[in-house]
This record gives sequence, structure tokens and C-alpha cells, in this order.
Amino acid sequence: MKYAIAILAVSAGPALAECPAPETIYAAAEGWLAGERLPDPGVENMEDAACAYTHWRERLEDEYGRPVGVKVGFTSAPAQERFGVDGPVAGALFRPMLLENGAEISLNGSRTPFFEADLVVTVADPEALAAATTREEAAAALGAVQAFIELPDMALAEGVQPNGAIMASYGVIPWRGVLGESLPLAELADPVDELGALTATLSANGEEMDRASGEALLGHPLDVVLWLAGQGNYDLSEGSVISLGSLGALHPAEPGLEIRADYQIGDKALSVTAVTVE
Repeated sequence: MKYAIAILAVSAGPALAECPAPETIYAAAEGWLAGERLPDPGVENMEDAACAYTHWRERLEDEYGRPVGVKVGFTSAPAQERFGVDGPVAGALFRPMLLENGAEISLNGSRTPFFEADLVVTVADPEALAAATTREEAAAALGAVQAFIELPDMALAEGVQPNGAIMASYGVIPWRGVLGESLPLAELADPVDELGALTATLSANGEEMDRASGEALLGHPLDVVLWLAGQGNYDLSEGSVISLGSLGALHPAEPGLEIRADYQIGDKALSVTAVTVE
């Protein structure tokens, strides 16, 4: 089953653009895979961005194989305001993008990399998740929650100003992510309350960079899951991972960083670490 992106409409003016030709987006993907920056895809609205993303995803699937999950972006009010969208945007995650806890990440090949604290959940029951309408039902359909450091790459060409439509055309531009310690949701006494009240602390070289709570993710992490499940056109098979979005700000990545994210979920603690090199 192919991914088809579903994204909310931008709150700005009328539709002006058309879906870019497949060869235009294929060429952009080829360049990106080779370490080049991404051009303006020539879209002015989310409908055309969804079409452009279909071509983008197809080329990445040829390179990486089937997606293993979904990245949900713009899950905070400040991010939505910054990029001019009314709600989240999503794109596929591929296996080569996901690294193990403690990974040494070469920034060679990145263009403008950042790092941030994120959070991942895994799908246990696809049918139940597709039918979920409440946080309790969503939690019951998930297997585990996992610490996650994301390293997105703002790989746009010089002069291209990022907005919701451009970012959606390129699937929110995931690049690398590090999967840390995980916890079965069944081990939480009250998954809904405890996920909503979780705290995440991000540090680099021992210095605290950020601290955030579960409210940063659409008000509650499980609301991100419900939003994604409600789109109805993602292959959220058993074992799929869902990256829920930023828990704090983006920070520029450079070689020589020892990055750590610590999470407190009820009385359970999770962590994830990564080291950046040239």
C-alpha cells in the first residue's frame, strides 16, 4: 500500500499553482539523495503539495523501500503559526533514517541539520487504531512509547522561504532519527494521564537545551495519533512507528555534540543518546 499524504488546508489565499510534473519532483529527490539542496517545488497550496509529495515519496521508496512509519510535523501552535498551516502535516519515515540508541551520526551529507527531542509510539492493532475516536482507544491500539531524538535537515535551496506547502511537498524533510529506550504502554497505570503529563528534557554536552511536556504535542500526544489515524490513508501496519513531533525547539546540529533526551512518564524514565561527528 502506498502512502498518500493528507494535510490540512493553509489558511491563506486562493489556489494558484498546479501539481508539479513528476519529473520535477523526481529530479529534486535525486538531488537530495545526492546531498544537494531542495528547490522550490512551485506549489502555493496544500492540495498541490499533496500531489508533489506523492512523486517525492515514490522516488524515496525506490531508494529506501517501503516506509516503516510516519513523521507528524507542525504539532505545536508556534510551528503552525510559523509555517502558515491550520494543523499537522505528515510524511513517510524510512528504515535507513532510523538509528539505534547511542548512534554516532555523521553530519556529512546533511545541509542544514538540527536536533530536537521527539517521541515515538508503535502500532500494535491497526484495525483498532483506525477505528479509535478517543485517547483511551488510541492508547489501547498502541504497543510502546519510545524515546526519540530527531535530526531534521532544513535542506532548502538558498532563497527558498519555507512554508507549509513547501514543507508538505517534501514530507516535512525527515533525515535522521535515533530510537532510544521504549516502554510498553501496558506498563503504565493510566496511559492517557501519564502520557499527557510526561516531561522531556533535551541536553547537549551536559547543558540543558529544552524542557517540555506532553501538552506540546497538539495538547496531548494521543491527539497526534488520533489525528493521523483519522486521515485514513496511511499504511499504519503492526509495528509501524509514529513520530509525534517536537518536544521543544529545534537546535542547530554541529559535529562534537553529545545529545541526550530524558523522559519521565509517570514513574517510568526513558532516555536516548546520540553523538554527532563530521
